[in-house]
Amino acid sequence: MMNELNVITVPALDWDGRWHTAFTVYSEVDGVLRTSSGWTLKDALDFFARNYGARREFLRVKRPFKPQK
Repeated sequence: MMNELNVITVPALDWDGRWHTAFTVYSEVDGVLRTSSGWTLKDALDFFARNYGARREFLRVKRPFKPQK
């Protein structure tokens, strides 16, 4: 089963004082919100797969990404 995830880009200040874009992926199924974040989109997807028992190869992202407001 394919899991389609929304992506939010999040501006974040890195340890060295430079701005960086972090990523949050999320989905809502049957009223349950599932989220995961990472410094890279790959990390966020890997964490999501691990935390929710999803197979990484079945995760897809919706585009365009939404910036955090």
